[in-house]
Amino acid sequence: MKQRRIEDRKDYYYWKAKKNGYRSRAAYKLLQMDKKFGLIKKDYWILDLGASPGGWSQVAVELGARVVAVDLNPMKEIDGVTFIQGDICSEETLEKIVKIRERFDAVICDASPKITGNWDIDHLKSVDLAKSAFMIAKRVLKPGGNFVVKMFQGEETPRLFNQFKGYFRFKKLHSPQASRKRSSEIYFIGKGFKGFSTLK
Repeated sequence: MKQRRIEDRKDYYYWKAKKNGYRSRAAYKLLQMDKKFGLIKKDYWILDLGASPGGWSQVAVELGARVVAVDLNPMKEIDGVTFIQGDICSEETLEKIVKIRERFDAVICDASPKITGNWDIDHLKSVDLAKSAFMIAKRVLKPGGNFVVKMFQGEETPRLFNQFKGYFRFKKLHSPQASRKRSSEIYFIGKGFKGFSTLK
């Protein structure tokens, strides 16, 4: 953690987020991906998984969307955001989401596992989180909807991409400029969800 604090003090996006009132530097990752791929539009309903502390939810609201945010950890209130405290790997959490809103225009997920420092373990944990986010997305995305999810790169990345790609008309792995240079994170971006006929 001490090393991370030292890095933060030198990090451009960390200070930019503080200056502009974002709760995390991750806000700029979503801003950059939205600018490049057009993921969020005015009046969209967005499901933000792994949302705390709320940087991505802030961006979605600024772009004119309404947001349901989910995280195991608490999150301070944001106007335009309904928060659910729960585990995205839990069926109970999905039930809570659907009670608020059954269908969403986009599902976004910047969730990270608790880092162990073991690269293989952390990669596999991130893959499990990405799969959980995908299972929720399949249940709640509108046909034509968008899906963005983070994973740590590793041997399972190609398999996960192949698992996701058939459900979307546009699909890509992308690393935004705001990702830390030392980070192994990468995002799957899927646009144009093909709808419920493809569900397994």
